[in-house]
Amino acid sequence: MPSRRESTYVWVTWVNRLLSGEDYCEWSSWFRANYEGNSYKKEPSNFDTAKWHMEHAALLLKTRQKFEDDGYEVFIQNQNRVRLQGQTAMLSGVPDLIGLSGSIGVVVDVKTGQPSPSHSTQVLMYMYALEKHDSRFKDVSVEGRIVYSDHDVFIPAGSVTEKFVSSLGSLMRRLSSKIPAVKVPSEQECAYCPITTEDCEERIVSPQGFNEDESLPTTRDF
Repeated sequence: MPSRRESTYVWVTWVNRLLSGEDYCEWSSWFRANYEGNSYKKEPSNFDTAKWHMEHAALLLKTRQKFEDDGYEVFIQNQNRVRLQGQTAMLSGVPDLIGLSGSIGVVVDVKTGQPSPSHSTQVLMYMYALEKHDSRFKDVSVEGRIVYSDHDVFIPAGSVTEKFVSSLGSLMRRLSSKIPAVKVPSEQECAYCPITTEDCEERIVSPQGFNEDESLPTTRDF
């Protein structure tokens, strides 16, 4: 049986797609936020972790070199661990890179996959948390950047608006509620959710592949 956490703990990448409107099932994040990760079974994944780590490390190294060449003091990965304790939950995460130069601070995440709105949301969450958590950002103008293999996306200072903070706060309070969040099962989201049918009976098990012989509904309307 899954073991309840002593207090709600939210990892940034569990919720950035919810904030960006790309995912809708808050229950998955609620469950992970309130139950110890080693106390329940996980769905097996065919994600090539080794390949991702190599590609990510190479892009991060390239990005670090560029920032250092531009005169920034650079901090990477675990040097940037964030733990922000709220009244209802803790928000935690690890930005890939932080660059500091004079009165400018840049929060960077490198991405090896396809661009997604949730990547910007992820960096905004880091920017919000670091301004409150990290003394390095005192009196510093905080910008964000997402680095892809072929282009960068810039997030200007001041992008962490009151509306964004309000949306994040509302989500964190819902995830810390004793009442479970509503399940919104879909083939798309369930395919990437680590929670098994043992803990979520509503999980939609995706077919192994599209069968061309499968009979589909038809229409003459178009």
